[in-house]
Amino acid sequence: MLAVPFALLVTGAGAWGPLVFAAIGSMVAAAGGWYLTARRRAIAAFRAAHRDSGKDLVIVYTDSPHWKEYIETRWLPRWGHRAVVLDRSRPWNFDQPEARLWQAVAGSVEHTPVVIVVPAHGRVHVVRFWLAFRDFKHGKDRKLREAEVRLAKLLDEPPS
Repeated sequence: MLAVPFALLVTGAGAWGPLVFAAIGSMVAAAGGWYLTARRRAIAAFRAAHRDSGKDLVIVYTDSPHWKEYIETRWLPRWGHRAVVLDRSRPWNFDQPEARLWQAVAGSVEHTPVVIVVPAHGRVHVVRFWLAFRDFKHGKDRKLREAEVRLAKLLDEPPS
């Protein structure tokens, strides 16, 4: 999709084309490296901060009437003992390990509500719930149930 504009840029640059190509490639590589480094640091900071407490997931949500009560009455009793909760409707700080982790792994699309599973070792998993709750408010619970089953499997728990 970016090939045509990029080809026009390089062609229009004439003799500078290879230099433009190299500069753009370097910027993309640097941005990718920065992203991966920030992600690794956020994961490591969360693990270090919560290693001793046995916390291995982050539940991120807001006071939305579409999910607040559901999360607080169903998820927190079930998973609250192993979760760090980031309620974005309450005061929070970008320097909190859970906030840094959320920013590093959740991205900017469907970032709330989300559950981030952080095992002691290995890959971090993000389970997104925005679309599921959107459907749920219209009486369709299939996506919400499927996401909860996926989360339960990631946590090595039987689905409820």
